[in-house]
Amino acid sequence: MPDLMVGDLAPSINDLEWVRGESLEAFQRGKVYIIAFMTTTCPACARDMPRLRQLQKKYRDVGLNVIGVVLLERDSTAAETRADVHAWLNRTCPNLNFGIGVDVTGQKYRLWMEPSHSTEVPTSFIVDRDGNVAAIDPTDLDHVVPKVLDGS
Repeated sequence: MPDLMVGDLAPSINDLEWVRGESLEAFQRGKVYIIAFMTTTCPACARDMPRLRQLQKKYRDVGLNVIGVVLLERDSTAAETRADVHAWLNRTCPNLNFGIGVDVTGQKYRLWMEPSHSTEVPTSFIVDRDGNVAAIDPTDLDHVVPKVLDGS
């Protein structure tokens, strides 16, 4: 599988099992996406939730769409992971304002995380208005997101 780098066409986002928000089968041209990979057992992932919620609230009207992708934890079934995700979201971010899908097949991990050499969560990708990867795990989403939104 080739590497996934900034400037490449973003891999697909279909085939997630959505536990919160509206399902999304494909990126919509003209919108910017933050794809945030996480697990329910990751303390840093829980700490990121309020920041992602704030970014969604601040930039929704100018085309930002945040999507959380929860990876299956070891030895979990899809049903167990869905239940864990619901309980985790109720504890960590009950007023969630963005979609959360579970990568039950591992396909999203294989399409996004492995080719980008991202080995830990949380890891975020930003997809620009043309459907290309604009950033991989930027350290300062608050700084990068406005630049991707305005095309700079």
